[in-house]
Amino acid sequence: MSRIVTIKIHPAIGIARLGNSPTDFFVGPEFPGFRPSPKGGYKDAQGRVKRQAARFRLFGYDRKGGLVKEIGASDAAIEWTVHLANRKAAWKQFDGLNPNGPLRNKGVLPRTQLVIDPGHRTLNGPNGAASFDTGTFMGVAVPLGEMRTDRQNRLVVLGGFGHSASPTHQPITTYANNNGWHDDVSDGPVNALVTMKDGSPPVMAMGAWVICAPPKFAPPIENVITLYDVLLQVAADRLGYKIPAKPSFTRDIHPLLQRAFQMKWVTAMIAKAHAHGTLPGVYPPSVTAAARKAVFSRLRDPSLPHDEDSDGDMPMIWSDYYTDGKSQPLTGIQYGRLKKWRDGDFINDWHGIPKPRRRITPEGLDRAALENCVGAAFYPGIEAGWMLRDVFAFTEPFRVDRAKLEAGEITQQMSVPWQADFLDCTQDGDLAWWPAQRPDDVFPEQGGPQVPWIRDLIHSPDDMIERWHRLGFVVKKGSKYVETERA
Repeated sequence: MSRIVTIKIHPAIGIARLGNSPTDFFVGPEFPGFRPSPKGGYKDAQGRVKRQAARFRLFGYDRKGGLVKEIGASDAAIEWTVHLANRKAAWKQFDGLNPNGPLRNKGVLPRTQLVIDPGHRTLNGPNGAASFDTGTFMGVAVPLGEMRTDRQNRLVVLGGFGHSASPTHQPITTYANNNGWHDDVSDGPVNALVTMKDGSPPVMAMGAWVICAPPKFAPPIENVITLYDVLLQVAADRLGYKIPAKPSFTRDIHPLLQRAFQMKWVTAMIAKAHAHGTLPGVYPPSVTAAARKAVFSRLRDPSLPHDEDSDGDMPMIWSDYYTDGKSQPLTGIQYGRLKKWRDGDFINDWHGIPKPRRRITPEGLDRAALENCVGAAFYPGIEAGWMLRDVFAFTEPFRVDRAKLEAGEITQQMSVPWQADFLDCTQDGDLAWWPAQRPDDVFPEQGGPQVPWIRDLIHSPDDMIERWHRLGFVVKKGSKYVETERA
């Protein structure tokens, strides 16, 4: 076996999700293309939403960067340290891509009372637990979750409970910038000090980051543009990450077509009159050149100025430049792959939908976490905002430069409280926002036509704050995706 000289934590960015069940949770996706289905559903016996945990592992690499093995309790003594914080109320107001908006809660001093920061927690062995329960907002305690270690001494991070409140009893007035309010979203660095049992000195692993975000209510359905797609583009543009010259239909083209096709299960706007009406010509997969051309002709070119009209409106989601009234284009890599597919310049390796490979790999962990997150539009987004794409530095693909970040910075530009944006970002005109995270319309499990997801339950921001956990989850039943577990 090669000698281990470098140790890294994966996933490089882990995703935990809020839930109001105090006891039940499940581990988030760890295999690309495979979505975990929690035993008993996404809610506990009392109808409370289970939290999604982010699980982190250690991997050893040789001097050439080759993977040697996963490192666990039998190989080393591992000291895990995590720091979670919520800086939303102390940050600038969200104003699209304007980085110079006024402060939220302007005039409130000292600013530290607006930051929920319980500090770091450390665990030194298997089967440990520690809570991030000492942070406060305007003097009121706000728990942000907990960290645990399993019997192999892997790290498990659980976020908050979906609790939002205003200690000063301020009303909700906007989707993003509500003064006097907090929620329990958070993010922060993940560290590990590793002492191998071979007698070598302790090594600090290359660290990771965790984001504790709102729930994803359509777990088996991916966004057309995922956070993985966005950060893959960042890796190519800024880190020199090489993309294969010729795309694979099975690996690169089919998943993108499938995501667009599956939008029909979570939004009623997908109709034959819209651009998505071209998709049945290629899905299930077809090699007809005319059908490929028809789909590609309906895509918005990412090289166009953001305020320029286009005949293409797919993927039919709002852009970062919402006030321009235009749709968000695919990433350059996605668009380039589909252009080659249109031209027949792709690897035609289609033999049916491949079964997900149930094998843990560092790269697979990175991808599985991020491909279940929103990559557009960042207005402001759900898990992270445009600063992760445009501002923050990366030391390698998908791994943020932690020396230039503080706990709470990745989520600080998100809506406060998150439920206000969850109410507001339903279908808007002819374009959607994030129906794979926050469905617009659903098919009830008991049958019948598609209906609004928030029907009867939610009529105001206060309703969403109080009743979000009563909303249903969209899951696959047979050949359909239907709404289940609705209270």
